[in-house]
Amino acid sequence: MALARKYRLNRKDLNYVLRQGKTVRNSFFFIRFLKNETGFLRIAVIVSAKILKRAILRNRLKRICTEIIRSGHFLEKSYDLVITATLSIVDKTSKEIKKDLEETIKKIFSQ
Repeated sequence: MALARKYRLNRKDLNYVLRQGKTVRNSFFFIRFLKNETGFLRIAVIVSAKILKRAILRNRLKRICTEIIRSGHFLEKSYDLVITATLSIVDKTSKEIKKDLEETIKKIFSQ
């Protein structure tokens, strides 16, 4: 199930976070983030065609990431996140992705 519209970044805010946001990098993701005034988390997940050639795989990875955010009870945090996949994510299982993404997001929220 997709995230509700209010939890997704629009193009203008996405570009603002990409330009002005702080950066955290881990083994699978490159995450830019900013605090926001909305009172809830807004995200965008970017998976380049250079990383995964097939759209089916790109969309699957996006669904995995959004589900991790939803199930991890992160939506009540007041941040904008832009999650960009890196090349090292190609052959990883969803469990590895979940562990890595949750650790990184918790690190962001503890700052």
